This record gives sequence, structure tokens and C-alpha cells, in this order.
Amino acid sequence: EEYDHNKHSLSLGIMKAIRPVFDELAHPDTLKKVINGGSQNSNESFHAVLWNLAPKTRYATGVVIDLCAAIAVLSFNDGDQSILPVIAELTGGGCGFCTKVVLKRLDERRVYYEHKQKRTKQEKTKLTKETLDSEQGDRMSLGVNDDSSLDDSYIPGAY
Repeated sequence: EEYDHNKHSLSLGIMKAIRPVFDELAHPDTLKKVINGGSQNSNESFHAVLWNLAPKTRYATGVVIDLCAAIAVLSFNDGDQSILPVIAELTGGGCGFCTKVVLKRLDERRVYYEHKQKRTKQEKTKLTKETLDSEQGDRMSLGVNDDSSLDDSYIPGAY
């Protein structure tokens, strides 16, 4: 029996319903908006937070996994300080001073490193753009507009 390549796991009605959304998300103008966002998938980032709390290599009950998932969602969305009410509820009282300070410092450090990483990326992009602009200026001063006609047998200061 031959395999039917035209068979789809989604019904035709559902495919017609989601097609406009897919086309809009895949449109080049939409993709240009997120080009500087980096390539890391947010689900992968969330999973990294979750598996740091409950590693796959150690056994944990369903209740522990549920609690870790809830804490991971809070931490991922609102920062580490957002788990203070959960800790207070679990301990039956308030949180200690050191717990609050540590969670605040963790949030500040995370924000600092994110900004530092973004600045470094922007500086590299700026340097690359400046290098390309200066190379283009050198070519313009030689009266050359495209790379194919550039004969680099003699360029002042090139060697």
C-alpha cells in the first residue's frame, strides 16, 4: 500500500482557520520586528529554569514537579522576588530578611547581565556597520561602486 502524502493531521476547516494567522506571522514585515530579539526560543529558556529547579536526572514526584513548574513560571515571568509569597505560604509565615535580599540581588544581577549582553551586541553591530561604511567610503574615493570591479592590486595604504 502506498503512503498518502496529502493526508493531514488537521482537518481542512482548522487549516483554513489558522492559515491567515500563520501567513501573518511568517510575513517578512512581521519577522523584521523580532530580528534583534536573538535566536533563543523562550520555551527553551523557560525549560532551563524549570530543569534547574527539578533536574531530569533526579526522581521527583508529580507534586514536586508541579510546584517547581509554578515557581519556574513565577520566576521566569516576574523575577525571583515573585516567589516570596509562595515561600511565605509554604512556611506558614513571612520570609526571612536574607531570603528577600538574596532574591532581590538575583533579580538585579539578571537584569544587569541582560543589559550588559545587549550593550555588547549593539556595540559589535555598530563596529561592524562602521567598518562596512569605512570600506564603502574607501571604494567611493577610488571611484568604485561595486566589489566585482575593484582591482586590489594597488590600493593606497592597503599593504
